[in-house]
Amino acid sequence: MVSDYFEGSAFKGSMGSIACIAWKGDTLVLGDVDGNLNFWDLKARLSRAVPTHRGWVKKIRFAPGKGNQKLLVMYTDGAEVWDTKEVQMVSSIRVGRNVNYRILDIDWCTSDKVVLASDDGCVRVLEMAMKSTSYRMDEQDLTDSVWCPYLLLPRAALTLKAFLILQPWSNTFTMDITHVFQLERVRLQEVKRSSYEHTKKCADQLLLLGQRFQLERVRLQEVKRSSYEHTKKCADQLLLLGQTDRAVQLLLETSADNSSYYCDSLKACLVTTITSSGPSQSTIKLVATNMIASGKLAECVQLLCLIDKAADACRYLQTYGEWNRAAWLAKVRLNPAESSDVLKRWAEHLCSPQVNQKSKAILVLLSLGCFHKVGEMLHSMRYFDRAALFIEACLKYGVMETNDDINKFIGAAFVDYAKMLRSIGLKQGAVLWASRAGEAGKELLDELSQIEGMGLESSPSEEEVDNSLGNIE
Repeated sequence: MVSDYFEGSAFKGSMGSIACIAWKGDTLVLGDVDGNLNFWDLKARLSRAVPTHRGWVKKIRFAPGKGNQKLLVMYTDGAEVWDTKEVQMVSSIRVGRNVNYRILDIDWCTSDKVVLASDDGCVRVLEMAMKSTSYRMDEQDLTDSVWCPYLLLPRAALTLKAFLILQPWSNTFTMDITHVFQLERVRLQEVKRSSYEHTKKCADQLLLLGQRFQLERVRLQEVKRSSYEHTKKCADQLLLLGQTDRAVQLLLETSADNSSYYCDSLKACLVTTITSSGPSQSTIKLVATNMIASGKLAECVQLLCLIDKAADACRYLQTYGEWNRAAWLAKVRLNPAESSDVLKRWAEHLCSPQVNQKSKAILVLLSLGCFHKVGEMLHSMRYFDRAALFIEACLKYGVMETNDDINKFIGAAFVDYAKMLRSIGLKQGAVLWASRAGEAGKELLDELSQIEGMGLESSPSEEEVDNSLGNIE
């Protein structure tokens, strides 16, 4: 109907494939897959096209209310509010610039407020300017009580976290933590004690994506391929995985009228006739080096994989910042020792001051079984609770080696966790972890014993509490 109505107008040539339409009163707005918005005045039969340069227009919605001509537009990378009367953008929000979450859906909450659903599980209500706003909970007139750990005072949140994680000092689990707080009045009575099932300790095994699984993924992509670029990507992946026969078949499928036909044919011949002799390897390594100099890193990696030099390929990838690709290649082509070296270099890179992604480095070290290093990193990041509980689990299941230096570190980690528990008023937990620290915990045990002997309550300083709460998440 739309195409019939605008037959012979500028509409047909000014837009790409239409993705969505919104209609209110005498105004019709169309959005296409190229990011163009076309505003039509149906009464005057006039239009105005506006290229937003933001890609596919996913959704458009007019604001409710008579005479309200505001328009909400959703893109892949964010959203905008437009005034259709003036054909001007009122506000904009963009992933990576204004926010760090991805928008999944949009709509109007009221005539001047928008609501966004995002991939972090939140529903956000924003003013029309779409700026980040917050409201104090004590200023809200709520009919029902709100329970959320993030709304608690920091000390209360940390205490609740410690109770939910583990209570080894008690034979029964309890949620009665009101006796811990003397300085603060926290409304913990709103927490209804529910039936509690004893948590079973378990270790999640890290499943390494092996070559077989990767081959299944490539085969699945082969079934769905519908273009030359898709076929080329499958062939490149097969070459990296060492599946040369199938890669040659895909290379030979290139049609004669394709501009890459000659190159793909030569590559198929090379893959078919390649040998592992000394002169052949030297020649191919020289060609691969020249390719890197000319900016063809992907082709260099393929050549090195053809002559079983995947370790060299991983080093080149890491040198040029392709750390994720290097890790993938190491997993599917290298033996465990070589793969471990590649991943350890990646972990060192993640820990460097320039990158500073220690949490990701911890996951890499976990996959390598470097449990002592993981404990040290957690402790250095001041995650005392995680460090102590992780070390305890490793010791229980015998996966962490011990010597004098490691035992000294374990004692220090347990003492720091005990001090943190003392700072939030959990004296029983502090005594337990201080006793597990051995010689390192004797001084703290003596302090706790003196306090208990004098009948005094531990009242930590504000600085001590702040230090303990510095890394609460």
